[in-house]
Amino acid sequence: MQVLENWVSKATGITCHSDKVQPGYIFVAICGRAADGNTFAQAAADRGALVIVSDCPDHLPPLPIPVLVVANARLALSELAAAFYENPSHKLNLVGITGSNGKTTIACLLEHIFIRNGFQTGLIGTVRVNTGKNAIPSTLTTPDAVTLQHYLAQMLRNKVTHAAMEVSAQGVDMHRVTHVRFSTGIFSNLCADHLDFHGNFANYLAAKTKFLDLLPPQAPLIINIADPYCQVIASHFTGRLITVAVNSPADICAGITHLTAYGSGFILTISNPLIALNGQQIPAGQYAMTLAIPGRHNIENALLAAAAALIQGLTPAVISQALADFRGVERRMDIFHIDGLTVVDDTALNPGSIEAVFDTTNTLRYQQLVVVNAIRGQRGPAINAANAATLAGLSKKLPFELIITDSADQVGPPDTVTPEERVAFLSTLNTLKTGYTHTSTLSAAITAALSHARSGDLIVLIGAQGMDTGRQVLTAMVKSAKTQNHCQPQVYQPTFALNLDATQ
Repeated sequence: MQVLENWVSKATGITCHSDKVQPGYIFVAICGRAADGNTFAQAAADRGALVIVSDCPDHLPPLPIPVLVVANARLALSELAAAFYENPSHKLNLVGITGSNGKTTIACLLEHIFIRNGFQTGLIGTVRVNTGKNAIPSTLTTPDAVTLQHYLAQMLRNKVTHAAMEVSAQGVDMHRVTHVRFSTGIFSNLCADHLDFHGNFANYLAAKTKFLDLLPPQAPLIINIADPYCQVIASHFTGRLITVAVNSPADICAGITHLTAYGSGFILTISNPLIALNGQQIPAGQYAMTLAIPGRHNIENALLAAAAALIQGLTPAVISQALADFRGVERRMDIFHIDGLTVVDDTALNPGSIEAVFDTTNTLRYQQLVVVNAIRGQRGPAINAANAATLAGLSKKLPFELIITDSADQVGPPDTVTPEERVAFLSTLNTLKTGYTHTSTLSAAITAALSHARSGDLIVLIGAQGMDTGRQVLTAMVKSAKTQNHCQPQVYQPTFALNLDATQ
């Protein structure tokens, strides 16, 4: 470590991207899944790199500058970045949030609660980054180590005191967060996801469990103890554990009082007195809470965020006010109405999040249900087969028209559906004898949905990147159909022929 710090003291910057190298930078050569950074070491040297850091020195060409050999280049990058920016996370009240589902909503809830309490607040998440003064669109749930430390340093400069951060399993496995210090950890739930990266569920569970190692001794872990995999993870944690659960016993629990299509109510119960991080005692008690976003899963999200806020020393009254006026996150159970139709738009991308959407649609009134699902491109056959099996199981419980799409007209190479992913999804539906329509494009899928829909029906748009523009496409088509067919506004006619694949 001392050797790395010696180089940091001379460096003008740190990067693992050769095109970002400037004179005096340390270039860390990463052997990635798609490219070997060692092959760009010469380009980094030509741009003025101070030193090359590598864990595969035999991959390097002869270089005119020093090479520092390390056991793990990703780990070295994390250490170098933290040292270069002087460990900004050590000076923040930073809440790290992990789990398969709910991370974004929990992080945004916490940001909202902190702001309502008057804190200068930061956020690092899937949708955006808030450095205290600037909002930046996100490209990764957990940024690379250098970008992450840069954001945290910006927060300090902007006088941020409290921040929430989503932590992905990949971020843990790839050492993006190894040198980040969290004041509190949150673990929401666990279900099959990211199997393309981790290989299987056991590896995914192991990666998530590594999150526990990131919490210093004084940092509590808040965990949804009702989730069976969270119970397993909690058994491995030796630090301060705070359990939460909905309609089940826990240190902090929520008893649901009502669930509607547009919000919910619950009684938050602190079962036993708690000690906040600032030493303040939080008495046992019960507090009425209302939430302006739908779904039982969002009560879980709100409960986890509320528990973290309590541990940060906030009062139940402030938390209650913040939950009541939180308006949700884009594409997280986003419900809107258009010309007689109700539409649910959600980034459901794994079995757990798909089930949560359908659980919430039970609170909506509708005549017919039409579901449009985008296949996950470049995420592997396994997760797509699991998602298809989930939809097949749900179709046995309630009838719906199912439309599956590649969204080829809306995604670029990083999210293009592969033939193997398409076959995995559709063959699973076939095996489970589930009827569906498949289209190559999102436009054709939305057209198919509107050809089935009548006033009073419910359309559900689910999927990640392939469905990001679903709302815009649907809205444009409804407006076009209404203009062209104004004498029959209750029945939406396709504006062009369906582009149906033959793989049905």
